[in-house]
Amino acid sequence: YDMRTVLRHEREALGFLISRHPLTLYAREAARVRRVAGADLPRHVGRTVTTIGWLVTGKVVSARNDEPMEFVSFEDTTALYETVLFPGAYRRFCHRLSHTEPYVLRGKVEEDFGAVTLTVTDVAFLRST
Repeated sequence: YDMRTVLRHEREALGFLISRHPLTLYAREAARVRRVAGADLPRHVGRTVTTIGWLVTGKVVSARNDEPMEFVSFEDTTALYETVLFPGAYRRFCHRLSHTEPYVLRGKVEEDFGAVTLTVTDVAFLRST
């Protein structure tokens, strides 16, 4: 099989790719985005940055005022990284989150007790940037 057929079969049979990271299929689009790699986020604590990521998993929880917010794990080709969408960002972007599209994320890199997270303020699809 050619690579395109292999990847199509993987997606149809498994629901995800195993032969390569899905972000590699968006290299042309990603090249147009000035971004920080997931592995480099710890070097940018306190700064607002842009990343590209593929959603891995998320957990919706209640904030202090019982509003929903979400902790979401994304990955790029360098690392798995954690993000948080506080209630305002969650309301604006929760309907966009899925496991089928790459995202451009913007937010502030924060460190708390040694854990680095990206507090998300903007979410866009990589294809629409």
